[in-house]
Amino acid sequence: MKNIIIAFSFLMLTGCGILEEANNSLTYVEEMTEYLNEAEQFTNDFQGLVEDAAADPSAIDTLESRLKEMKTEIQEINDLTPPQLADNLHQQVLEYNGRALEGIDRALVEIDKGEGQISELKDLEIVNTFNQLQDLKSNLESLKQ
Repeated sequence: MKNIIIAFSFLMLTGCGILEEANNSLTYVEEMTEYLNEAEQFTNDFQGLVEDAAADPSAIDTLESRLKEMKTEIQEINDLTPPQLADNLHQQVLEYNGRALEGIDRALVEIDKGEGQISELKDLEIVNTFNQLQDLKSNLESLKQ
């Protein structure tokens, strides 16, 4: 009888671990999908934000605020612990995010200095990096299945 209880307990624990990994995968996919959508929206808005800020200095605060929000989003995604199944995908995201953070930090420094042309910020690699990040969506979709 003890052996049956031990075997049953082992199966329950193993099954719970598999269920937990599936739950973690689903949560990760949902959070990453939300992030990729936010990054895509940022990309779509960025050039307009830069143009507005170049034309109207009062719009610089909006640009700066949006850059800081995106920086926070990136840091939150970087802090996620991916399920084992998504380790390679997460490493790619970290690489893209590192480049995006560099671009955002440079933009924030330029804004803080008040030097240079705001319109030149659109030439930073932020948009290209986020566009490349969007290529990972199909990989993310495969994790849902």
